[in-house]
Amino acid sequence: MVAAAKCKCHICRLETNLIAELSLEAISAQYRQLVDSSLVLSGFPTPLHLIQHLHFPDVEGQHSSSDDILLELLRLGIAPLLRQLWHCLLLLVFIPTIHRTTSQLSATFPSLARDDIAQHLIAVLLDFLRSRELHSRRSHLAFTIARRLRRSAFRWAIHESRIAAIEERDGPPTMHPSPDVSGDLFHASVLLRQFLDDCEHKGWLTSAERQMLTESKIEGHSCRELSQRNGDSPVAIQHRIHRLIDRLRRLAQTSSNSIPQQFELFPK
Repeated sequence: MVAAAKCKCHICRLETNLIAELSLEAISAQYRQLVDSSLVLSGFPTPLHLIQHLHFPDVEGQHSSSDDILLELLRLGIAPLLRQLWHCLLLLVFIPTIHRTTSQLSATFPSLARDDIAQHLIAVLLDFLRSRELHSRRSHLAFTIARRLRRSAFRWAIHESRIAAIEERDGPPTMHPSPDVSGDLFHASVLLRQFLDDCEHKGWLTSAERQMLTESKIEGHSCRELSQRNGDSPVAIQHRIHRLIDRLRRLAQTSSNSIPQQFELFPK
């Protein structure tokens, strides 16, 4: 593996999936296309050679600097045909940073689920990689990205801890009577939308998270369709949706020993 996995957490599983994705013939062909058009990347015969160099730079310095490589990857990420490869490469580059920051936050905020922390960091990374602020920089890119991840993660963790404290006092959002999920699908969809409205109102979901669940679980859009719409990889979107639903299940159990039957309305 690129970064030696010492556990079976969400991040290490994601790393395994990304490495497998990079081995696909279609992705390999995209990488060869990318390398052929870039002097900076031409010294790396495979994607994993590139990732290995960024994790462990050569002492002799025979390759380009990490800033040169990241600048090139950020520039090439604009091309739609290379976007899936772009996501895979940059997620793998920062897997060690995400893993390390997740461990720090998990120890500092034990009330937060480790996988939720990891998912937040991945979302922050993907958003920042497309930001105008990052694309305007020309040096210290890895440091800038790592700093943004840590700062955003700690602010989020403080906010989430406060929400957890409030929910212990106020209880879960209003649950509507559970319908027969084999009955009127329209009625089930209405109830599920109401449930997501409650979750967003209580602060359990951001508006973007609620929209993602609506498009995936109510409107029936696939992860690949969502990835074409917002630029994230299908793998990242799938993991994020699963973590959001698991998170809602845990929060909904705050004052109950059973899972609310509303979750039966989420199509598999």
